[in-house]
Amino acid sequence: MFGEGTVSNAEQELKEDKARGAAPVTLPGIYGVFQDFARLLLGKKEAASAGEHVARGTAGLFASRVCFTGLMFGVNVILARVLGRGGYGSYAYALAWVVLLGVPGILGTDQLLVREVAVYRTRGAWGLMRGFLRRANEAVLVVSVALAAIAAVIARVLAREGNSESLMVFCVALLLLPLITLTRVRQAALQGLNILVVGQLPETLVQPSVFLVLLGVTYWRLGRHLTPGWAMGMNVAATGAAFVVGAVLLRKYLPATAKGAEVAYPDWGWLRSALPLMFLSSVAVIYGQADLLILGALKGAKAVGVYGVADRGADLLAFVFTAAISAMAPTIASLYARGDLEALQIMVTKLVRVTLALSVPVAIAFIGFAYWVLLWIYGAEYVAGQRALAILSVGQLVNVAMGPVGMLLIMTGHEKDATWSIGISALVNVGLNFALVPKWGLEGAAFSAASSMVLWNCLMARAVHKRFGIHSTVLGRISF
Repeated sequence: MFGEGTVSNAEQELKEDKARGAAPVTLPGIYGVFQDFARLLLGKKEAASAGEHVARGTAGLFASRVCFTGLMFGVNVILARVLGRGGYGSYAYALAWVVLLGVPGILGTDQLLVREVAVYRTRGAWGLMRGFLRRANEAVLVVSVALAAIAAVIARVLAREGNSESLMVFCVALLLLPLITLTRVRQAALQGLNILVVGQLPETLVQPSVFLVLLGVTYWRLGRHLTPGWAMGMNVAATGAAFVVGAVLLRKYLPATAKGAEVAYPDWGWLRSALPLMFLSSVAVIYGQADLLILGALKGAKAVGVYGVADRGADLLAFVFTAAISAMAPTIASLYARGDLEALQIMVTKLVRVTLALSVPVAIAFIGFAYWVLLWIYGAEYVAGQRALAILSVGQLVNVAMGPVGMLLIMTGHEKDATWSIGISALVNVGLNFALVPKWGLEGAAFSAASSMVLWNCLMARAVHKRFGIHSTVLGRISF
């Protein structure tokens, strides 16, 4: 799948960065911590190659994720308190639809780009890299703009009388669609080039910072009169600012040899992988947004507001895990291509054990003291989500304990197994939501999401072990 000679040495990558005129990322304090963390994950055998890369990538991604989590936590707390359950629910519901529409908009190119750009980089096929990036951007732009226009028309036709504010919030949110899909293309390209930290900065630092500043200024001017429409407009402005910064960074960090190469377009064989990946993304988003969308349709915006707070809270359990596996993606592909499954097993198992240990204290707080967490942070009108927060936290804890199963399948070319696993789980999730939400409301949605999360992790872990013998869970075997 990958050509020989995959570059995994961190020192060589730093030399390449200097040759491109790019300033290397220096994180002296946290880098040392994560260098040790990577050595713990990989052992001394890989510490000088893959370990160095994972240390550098994980340190930077962790730092950026911490900034992003802190900034967006502040944004969501302010929005939840100022907009109230109904307004925040309308805001979250519109965003859920945009995320869903982003799946066909991205055409499955994001995960594919990570893999293919890494291959082109390894082989020195710079013309093909340029052609693939150009085709991906053109296709994604056309499709996402068309989807946004069609969705706006349909929403206007189906809008109920007296629901003009929700319609306006949704239409403003649709402006995010082309920005988000093009951003994912750029992120995937930089990830494939192993520009992990810088590639995430526009979305993890610029966007939430601009959003928080705009929100503070607008709240100072409007006070409690801040509306969901204004909030969504500020989100669009902040995302646009991050998009511009991201485009500049891609231009800067694209290798000089790629910039000067003659554009060559790959054949259409890549569609065989893009289509399953698009389907995988589709069912993944349906799985991820089914609870919010069905809850909103059956119980209204206020229920979505309370549930959205609980859902975003539970996501905090997995943010260290998510940062680590993002940094691991190219290394997984490289180790698998070299046939070094022993090193891959060691890396995966130790990663899961360390990240699970870091997640357990947060899980204890969210499961045992959910009422007080919601009361102190968001206010009394959100404490109704305490049981939902506890249930979702259990699901996220299992998610971390099962390991990076989806990334393992995708980065090793077994995306069809991932597609089937998450497809089955998405159907179960939708079915459970329709069965449980009418009677159990927030708790029904939370139980549906957590149960399907456990299911798809189990199915993917079984596929990982069956395909290439890796035990992905916290209980996995390690051979030194």
